[in-house]
Amino acid sequence: MRGVRGAALALVVVGVVAARGEVVNRIVATIDGEPITAFELAGYRAQLGDRPATDQQILEAIITERLLEKEAAARGIKAAPGDVEAYIKEIRERGKVDDEAFAAALAQQGLTPETYRERVAKELVKSQLLAREIRGRVSVTDEEVERYYEAHREEYRTGGGVTVRDIFLAIPPGADEAEIERLRARALELREQARSRRAFTRLAAEHSQLPGRQDGGLLGTFKKGEMADELDRVVFSLEPGEVSEPVQTADGFHVLRVDEVVDAEYRPLDDELREEIREKLYGEALEQRYQDWLKRDLRERHQVEVLQ
Repeated sequence: MRGVRGAALALVVVGVVAARGEVVNRIVATIDGEPITAFELAGYRAQLGDRPATDQQILEAIITERLLEKEAAARGIKAAPGDVEAYIKEIRERGKVDDEAFAAALAQQGLTPETYRERVAKELVKSQLLAREIRGRVSVTDEEVERYYEAHREEYRTGGGVTVRDIFLAIPPGADEAEIERLRARALELREQARSRRAFTRLAAEHSQLPGRQDGGLLGTFKKGEMADELDRVVFSLEPGEVSEPVQTADGFHVLRVDEVVDAEYRPLDDELREEIREKLYGEALEQRYQDWLKRDLRERHQVEVLQ
């Protein structure tokens, strides 16, 4: 009887182990028929540490990595051992990391010097691949720089300012959503009535809850960046005489009016600024080209099937 029980228990254990193996080795996706398993997803998640990520995000990262490796192999792109060592040396010198600290840092990430070299080699290969496929196909013209400058000129304001009036309705401490919505509706009503400067100053004197109410809600003249961010963005987007939609802040609702723009000055589009804008546009275009290449060009050349 004891032997029968032992055999039965062994069968149960084998069944549990088999079931676990089936779950761990479950295929969740294939690339050109090559599998990606749940075990690989778990390993990738362990490398992330405390950084949050969904299974879908992890799977997409693995698929992208595999596709890049396949493309690099197809093009014969490899990382020379000397390049790997030079890269590691540069990283260590930049961080002023000695041998002991370097070994400790690798151990903390569950890496050996050899596995770290393999990781660096993969990154260098991907960098070479992207340089061929992406960077050489992205450029920014002088006309694009100039168009951006004209469309975002307010970002380069260096002087002058705006004279601002404000009708402010405070949100009482502990106000519930119904009270906040009532105040929002009231602010909208006041905004509709404040079409002229005379009407605005009268309504500010009657309803605003700021010290400047007796001066028709006059706040003063401000340069860009001197007001709270949410108010600064609004007033510098208004034309003289224009009244804003109600702007909600932590304290209440603001209905803002720009009386005039005073001595507006802008940073000239000189060589330095041109280069700044060009770098910004180049970075955005590079990211867009990279995403298009990953999602369209690269995937069209391989058969990717997600089984989850």
